[in-house]
Amino acid sequence: MSEHIIAINASEAQETITSQKLLKVHEEQETNAQKDVTKSEQPTTAEHIDSISALYETNFPSLSASSVPATRTSLVWGAKSGAAAVRSGMTLSSVSENRKSATSEAMAPVAMSHRQQNPVVKKPIIVTELLELPASQQLQKKEFGNKTTTVDVVKRVKDRTNTHIEVSTGQRTGNTTFLIKGKHEDVMRAKRDLLDNLAVKSEEVIQIPISARRHILGLRGITLQSITNETGTRIQLPPRQENHNEEKSELDYDEDEEMMDVKIEGDAKGISLAKEKIEAIVNNRVTTRVHKITHIEHQYYPLISGAHNARIIQISNETDAKIYIPPFLSTESAEGYECSSKDAIIISGEKDAVKKALDKIEEIYEGLKSNTTTLDVVIPKPQHKYLMGPKGSNLQEILEKTGCSLELAPLSNPSEKVTIRGSQTQLVVALQFVMEKANSIKVKTLDITNLHKTDQPLEHAKNILKYLWNRNKLKKIESDTGIQITVPKGPALEKAVVLEFVGKILEDVENTRKEVSEIVRGLSPNYFAIATIEPHLHRHIIGRKGQNLQRVKDTYGVEIIVPDEKDESPDILIVFEGKEGEEIPSDKKKKETYIKDVLEKAKTELIKAGQDASDFATQTLTIPVRFHRYIIGPKGNTLNSITGGNDAPVSVKFGSSRTGAAERSANAEGKKLVNVPISDDIVIIKGPTDEVERVVNEIKNVVDNAKHIEVMNSYTEEFTFPAQYSAHVIGKGGAHVNRLKESLNVKIDIEGGAKGEEKKINPGENVKVTIMGMKSNVEKAKEKILDLIDKLQDATIVHLKVPAEYHKSLIGVGGRYVKRLEEKYGVHIRFPKTNQANGEGEEDTYGQKPDEVIIKGGKKGVNDAKTELLELLDYEMDHDHSLNFKIPAKYLPHIVGKNGSRITEIKFDTFTRIELGRPEILDDGSEQEVANVIIHGTKSDICNAQEKILNIVKELENQITITIHIDPQHHKYLIGPGGSRIRETVANVSGSEEKSNQAGVVKFPRPGDNSDEVILKGDKELVEKVKLELERLVEEQNNLKVGIVQIPRAQHPIIIGRNANQLKEIQSRFNVEIQFPGSRSYHETPTAENLNEEIENIEEAVKIIGKAENIEAAKADILSRIRYVHTVNIPRKFHCAVFANGVTIRKLKSEFHVIVDHGEEIPPEKNDLQFRKLNGDEASIKENDVDNESSQIKGDYEIFENYGEEVGDIPWNLKGEKSQVEKAEIYLRELLEEASNFTHTGHITIPQQYHRHIIGRGGATITRIRTESGCKIDVPKSKGDDIVIVTGSQRGIDEAYWLLNDVVERADKNIH
Repeated sequence: MSEHIIAINASEAQETITSQKLLKVHEEQETNAQKDVTKSEQPTTAEHIDSISALYETNFPSLSASSVPATRTSLVWGAKSGAAAVRSGMTLSSVSENRKSATSEAMAPVAMSHRQQNPVVKKPIIVTELLELPASQQLQKKEFGNKTTTVDVVKRVKDRTNTHIEVSTGQRTGNTTFLIKGKHEDVMRAKRDLLDNLAVKSEEVIQIPISARRHILGLRGITLQSITNETGTRIQLPPRQENHNEEKSELDYDEDEEMMDVKIEGDAKGISLAKEKIEAIVNNRVTTRVHKITHIEHQYYPLISGAHNARIIQISNETDAKIYIPPFLSTESAEGYECSSKDAIIISGEKDAVKKALDKIEEIYEGLKSNTTTLDVVIPKPQHKYLMGPKGSNLQEILEKTGCSLELAPLSNPSEKVTIRGSQTQLVVALQFVMEKANSIKVKTLDITNLHKTDQPLEHAKNILKYLWNRNKLKKIESDTGIQITVPKGPALEKAVVLEFVGKILEDVENTRKEVSEIVRGLSPNYFAIATIEPHLHRHIIGRKGQNLQRVKDTYGVEIIVPDEKDESPDILIVFEGKEGEEIPSDKKKKETYIKDVLEKAKTELIKAGQDASDFATQTLTIPVRFHRYIIGPKGNTLNSITGGNDAPVSVKFGSSRTGAAERSANAEGKKLVNVPISDDIVIIKGPTDEVERVVNEIKNVVDNAKHIEVMNSYTEEFTFPAQYSAHVIGKGGAHVNRLKESLNVKIDIEGGAKGEEKKINPGENVKVTIMGMKSNVEKAKEKILDLIDKLQDATIVHLKVPAEYHKSLIGVGGRYVKRLEEKYGVHIRFPKTNQANGEGEEDTYGQKPDEVIIKGGKKGVNDAKTELLELLDYEMDHDHSLNFKIPAKYLPHIVGKNGSRITEIKFDTFTRIELGRPEILDDGSEQEVANVIIHGTKSDICNAQEKILNIVKELENQITITIHIDPQHHKYLIGPGGSRIRETVANVSGSEEKSNQAGVVKFPRPGDNSDEVILKGDKELVEKVKLELERLVEEQNNLKVGIVQIPRAQHPIIIGRNANQLKEIQSRFNVEIQFPGSRSYHETPTAENLNEEIENIEEAVKIIGKAENIEAAKADILSRIRYVHTVNIPRKFHCAVFANGVTIRKLKSEFHVIVDHGEEIPPEKNDLQFRKLNGDEASIKENDVDNESSQIKGDYEIFENYGEEVGDIPWNLKGEKSQVEKAEIYLRELLEEASNFTHTGHITIPQQYHRHIIGRGGATITRIRTESGCKIDVPKSKGDDIVIVTGSQRGIDEAYWLLNDVVERADKNIH
């Protein structure tokens, strides 16, 4: 550290000498205290570590960056003195920091010297600071009382803050110096008290925006408190106005922001510093605004976003605003949906940016509302998920290509309607895409419920499914066939067990279905048995790692399926499989008896194992069922915390539904359950006695708390409403009333049931409603129910006249369409039921006419349903047309297309239904076979479809077939790799790249036939063009030349390149063919006779085939790529460092395309010389220096030499293109220079708790240390590794050590 020289006048010198005396006395006291410490006893290990930390904090509060010791005088007084600092404009706080740093550096050598001799004892963390108070800023004595002097104030502050304060005053200048010693927080409080009592007070008012008030206050006032503590000032903010919202309107663009006054009281310097801090906060306060758009319907979200959010991204880029659009809801959810802030479009950013983005989105929305329409199409429900595609990819593709969006019902909803929304011109195109995607997958189903005759077909089907799933038989079939098999789950298993088979080829799907069907038919009911055992005993039956279960399986040749613990099912499924090599009777009855006997034995052994493990205590509590939900808790969390989770030895069952399982288990075990009442209120606890007692007590505590809550929610209100509305109030399956209960946390009891079923109601009858809960919630629930009644009183009935022949189409398969209308508009639609026995046209039992449709419901819903029903009727009547015509039967396969693709496309394009008849012979005697075609649809669509079919017939009638003769030696060239050249030729002459237009046009003879006949088939004009093009290519081939270029064999791979990429590039660029010796066609190519070239070495002769000018250009390019060799000598001792475990070799090869070898020289695989630890004379930082109290880093610090004294060089032979080799040489020289500079390695042990401080935020701290020291620094990532490795010069490592020491010290201060 260099010494600072300060020039001062005589008066300042006198004042400085006084301050020096004060500090000298202080230092002598410290030295004497340390001498006393050397005479004390050795501390324990823990005390030893704590003492190091304590002295480190005391003596090094700011840790000097220099590691070179200096004299005490220069360290202490090298910086400006307090008086000089005040005159030069430094703040009081900066003076104290200067003094603090100087004091710390001055004491460091003293602490080191004592640490070398004796250990230190634990001391409190003490700091010393210097406060300079100029005479101009001091209060006059009369201002703080005649009897009160500066000494009195200092004494009072010392007593109040528990600090030591020494005072000196300059005789000429009148400046007062305070030397304050104590704990850091006490010293800061003492400084503030001294300034409050002795410094001249002033105040200043500044103005800030009201919106910045909360930023200045900070969380719970922390920010404001920090400013006052640091500056020694008092800051007063005006009280918050009740009618003023500091969070201004998110889109308040025009109004200027209101300002408020902030008063700052304190000394001049403190006020200046406080102003700076407040202004910094104001300048950096958050200006981001957030706006939510809630009036846009969800149906328009995809169209506003654009495909893959392209439109939103564009708007965001143009306006610099962030925009979020929630995922689109389903069709049913979106209709009539009131958007909440949770589902709204959110725009955030600067004010102007938010406004611009909002205007653009509003403009798009208004355009979509006026320019888009919808088209509904019905697609079978199983195909919906394939229509959407993985993660909605198909929906995005359709939106991208057509500009239309799709709206589908959730997969759990049976609705098959798909709504296409977009511009009128693109709806048909989007429909084509939709149908193409939907029909790209074939789906078949298999209902295994009724494949076996049994009393319980559904249960048997479920058992079969469990077995197939558990044994992975379905997954194996999926793997073998490539067909996806979907199994039903949850509610889908309540009525039937239906497997779904999905694939692209219908035949494969059918075959897989048949294969599974055969497997299921082989699993008859006599192959299955059920062992009923209490669920909590299942884990004992399974045994450790399934040993018990596996033994039973192996003994009897059965498969045992134990239900999941979450299912709480007592039924264990046993399936007969037979042991390997076991003889099973062939007679049917004997076989059944044998299987039954095996299953019974296995079942008996499982039940016995359950009985052996059932030594558990059982307690039954009677707790009203209404309290059960408190015991269970949200998602079972409360019950899990009581029992200990899924692995707990105790089980808890609720209600009578669990009692049946217990009884079945007991009966199977030959026992009888007693004292188990059949009631929903019972709670059964089973398990070890101690655990059962504990769980019972905790459950009782939960119930007691629940009863207290029940009292708090006991407010009750009763009222009545007309009985005919009860079903609507309750909702389907109690849905509406349940929503009220959950949202308002109330209990609602409606007289007459809670399932919403219809029953006969007498005129004028009322039902009673009882609501219980908190008063406010009860009143709100009542208000909602009465509002619903008011709406229901608006109900109406409409009678429509619809011809009977259209009823079936309007109802749909299984009532699909009419149910959709009922759900959509909340109405009931009734079609007439005619009595076939009485003849058509008779009235049904309700007096409804055969052509009458009745709609009941609310007025608006009835009108909307009526409108849509009549629109559907118009559509059906408009599409009730057909056309019949004939076409030549030989063209049927071309019209149908592969797997019916072409005729399906015509159907989708024209919205028609087409029937193709079988071939038949005309009656006119021509014996021509024709096929009948019937088209159903609208008149215009029928004409369109007929035109498409007749155009195909016309195209087929214009086709011709001719044969041309081409020498077989040209066939391979004309075909090209994988047929690419012939496809390109046909595409060029036809003007179309579609494979359908290229298929079958040119047919070459098979290889080996030695035939020159080439058949051309297709449209007459196309065939003629292809013929001329083939003749031109043959003539061009006959005029090609062959050239030779001599290339060393070792260079061949370089010219070819990886995966022949380089060779392909040369051939393509120069339009030539290059053949290397050893290739299959090399010897078939003639030599270059017409170029007068001699072949020097056949192994190095590379043939180039093409035009003469192209051959010469390709030659020049190839010769320029021949590898250049250059040698770089690396000193042996630096070889391993440059080699870097092969990293350098790999980089030369990947980045420079240069290969390296070392000739005959054998380089060392690794540095045989171990690191040599420096001795005490060599190391600039001694170990004892590291251990003394000046270093916060605990543990060892060792420094090693990286290289030995090896002599000689290792040749590095670089091979590649000359320009790349030159670049590679420069790179090696840089590595060599780096290795020569990085001569040492240091191992510094730093506790892992400080590693994150060393790295810093975003790596800023470690980057700074690397830059200042010029060293590489590696911080370990593995847990428990405390060694930080520093590589560089010896001086750089020393510098890095002290920089690391500085970081650790500051981190330790923050921690403590």
